[in-house]
Amino acid sequence: MLLSAEMRARLERLALTSRGRIRANLGGRHGSRRKGESLDFADFRPYVPGDDFRRIDQHLYARLGQLVVREYQAEDELTVRVVVDVSASMGLHGKSSLAGEIAGMITYLALAGGDRVALYAIPGRERPLTIGPGGRHISVWPRLESWLEGLTTGGTMPMATTLRNLVGSATTRGSTVIVSDMFDPEWERVLDGLGLGVGGIVFHVLGREEIDPDLFGDLRLVDVETGGEAMVSFSEEAGRLYREKLEGFVEGVAGRARRAGLDYLLVPTTDDALDRALAALAGAGVVR
Repeated sequence: MLLSAEMRARLERLALTSRGRIRANLGGRHGSRRKGESLDFADFRPYVPGDDFRRIDQHLYARLGQLVVREYQAEDELTVRVVVDVSASMGLHGKSSLAGEIAGMITYLALAGGDRVALYAIPGRERPLTIGPGGRHISVWPRLESWLEGLTTGGTMPMATTLRNLVGSATTRGSTVIVSDMFDPEWERVLDGLGLGVGGIVFHVLGREEIDPDLFGDLRLVDVETGGEAMVSFSEEAGRLYREKLEGFVEGVAGRARRAGLDYLLVPTTDDALDRALAALAGAGVVR
């Protein structure tokens, strides 16, 4: 079980927000580019025969002698694309387990708010992308939860190209959520393509051992994705340099994400990571 009953109950009292107007095929609760039937006034336009006479603005007619009708903002559903990084590096330090919980949290939050969810994993077993199940109602949660629980890590990924194709080929504008350690040589390009639509969230998942490694002495390091090896001497000074590099990497990812119109959240693999992540999202106004 990805989410406890207590967590699900908390999520049912919240909802995702969207940064901009969206365009979709079905009605929902988010502001749309279309005109429609909500209570939010959008604009005036001249009356044409066939318009509902109840929309005629009587005050403007009395003042100006012109027949104009009031238009209101439509509300469309938001499609939330949840993309989970399942490359080999995510299999270390508890990152894959936490990534599944974060993806589950966002999925349940979206479903509980009436948003449409589509699940993906990168890399796929035989293709660059694995397309998972989707849905719009909380009743589909068990199927989506089961799919997330069944994800396994392994291999490398062409994340930048795959995500660009995914977001660019979408028939509706939506929000893209990616859960990843961002250990991709082209992580800048990965983030640049995600801001299309109405933004999204980058959950930057890092292991506690990656943030503060407890290493010392002469070591042989192996890249789990490429198999490359390197001999290093990990001294106190090397540890300081490592932490400086890591801090620069994290700041770089955060800055690039925000420039692309995405919210960013660093999530270390702590025991209370999910609670902290939800509190941070609420504090930033991403959920309300």
